[in-house]
Amino acid sequence: MKRRMRWVLLITVLMVASLILVACPSPTPEVIRETVVVTKEVEKVVTREVQKIVTKEVTKVVEVEKEPELEVIKLTAWTIGPDEPSFYRRDNLIDAAKRLNQDLEALGSNVRVELEATFDTGDWGDYKQKFILAAQAGNAPDIILSSHLDVAPWSEAGYIIPLDDYIQEYWEETYQDIIPTLWKAVEYKGKKWAVPQDTEARPMFFSKKLLRDWGWTEEQINALPQQVRAGEFTLYDMLELAKRAQDEGIIEEGNGYWTRPKKGADFYHIYFAFGGEMQDPETGKLVVVRDALRKWLQFHYDSVFTYKTTPEGFIGTDWKIWHETVSKADKVLFWNGGTWHWAEWTQKYLDGNEDYLWENVGFMLIPAGEPGLQPTTLSHPLVYMVTSNSKYPDLAFRIITLATTPDLNSRHAVNSAHLAILQSQINHPVYKANRFLQEVAYMVEYTNFQPNSADYGEYDRVLWTALSAVMAGDMSVDDAVAFVEEEMQAALGDKVIFK
Repeated sequence: MKRRMRWVLLITVLMVASLILVACPSPTPEVIRETVVVTKEVEKVVTREVQKIVTKEVTKVVEVEKEPELEVIKLTAWTIGPDEPSFYRRDNLIDAAKRLNQDLEALGSNVRVELEATFDTGDWGDYKQKFILAAQAGNAPDIILSSHLDVAPWSEAGYIIPLDDYIQEYWEETYQDIIPTLWKAVEYKGKKWAVPQDTEARPMFFSKKLLRDWGWTEEQINALPQQVRAGEFTLYDMLELAKRAQDEGIIEEGNGYWTRPKKGADFYHIYFAFGGEMQDPETGKLVVVRDALRKWLQFHYDSVFTYKTTPEGFIGTDWKIWHETVSKADKVLFWNGGTWHWAEWTQKYLDGNEDYLWENVGFMLIPAGEPGLQPTTLSHPLVYMVTSNSKYPDLAFRIITLATTPDLNSRHAVNSAHLAILQSQINHPVYKANRFLQEVAYMVEYTNFQPNSADYGEYDRVLWTALSAVMAGDMSVDDAVAFVEEEMQAALGDKVIFK
């Protein structure tokens, strides 16, 4: 009986051991386990057969599709803004590149862009020369921001590419929204070579504070811009008023009217105010209107030497001195500048106190040169261009397109006091909330542009040489008029039309 019970116990142990082995996880491949159970009796040894368990690890091969590696394309962009509030010319491109990468990811593309963008606050001449040298060496950036005046010479030199096909591709999406008159600034020989980045007006500013001190009422002060707009207050009315303020001790001699202190486009809106033209719309040739030229030179001579409202030797004054003086509104009665100066004065010279400007500084169009003519202003759009050195012009243009949006352009416009380039910007909340931009918006109706011509550089040089010599007292008005005609005919021949 005891023997039977031991046998049953032995069988039970074996069965349990077998079940445990089966239930255990698979061991390392090719491992052999042997279980030997021996029961001893006095009479004999009972040996059970060896139980051999062989387990093998089964490896299942699963093919997983490997994601393609990202291809990162590096692009470069150069921008400039001697007035520091214009840094969004660079940052808008950087944000546009981020948006492009989001679009590429959404499309399942393995391409990404990495944009290196710079913002130059130095001299315009140095900036342009740096680009020209880079373009000639084949090392130009993919995107260059510069004056619309560079469209003609840089396209002629082969530094930039025409953008008509690209613009057409994104016309419905983006470019039909550009204010139509701005396209004129980027067209040359029937093609569009750039995309407008910003524009502005160049008002005549005046000191409310000094007029108030002189006894003007708020109604008289506030009515002056409308009188200019209606042609009732001319440039010589302005000089007469400034001379009286000097004579009566409201301001010192030479502080009645300040031009810009250095060479630049701001002088030419006075030429337009006297009926001047710069380019023939039919032939594209440059134009000089003799009568307007003489009156333009005479006005600046009179301001310095006849009315003494502009100081002798004024050209060459440091910009910092100029800004510090006019922004305080307590020394100079009239001065012409740009809309962007409003932001520059607020941020750099008035510690962010824009209310001071609203209280003490007014602005208006450049008055007509004489009764019967129109008031005016001048715009000088800056533009984005794609260079011929770019290996990826389609991506470069796509970045420009994604930077040409109401939100990005409005933050640039508001921060730097530039005007809208998109029709939809006018009602964009950020732009619409800016009082200054809303109040100068009408000025674009009276604006003029410098011409897009490969010969404009020489034309500009001759005019500036004559004007600066007259203002310095080194040349009479008659001699300056003769100089302009002789020099232009010698340098440009029939490329310039005299009327």
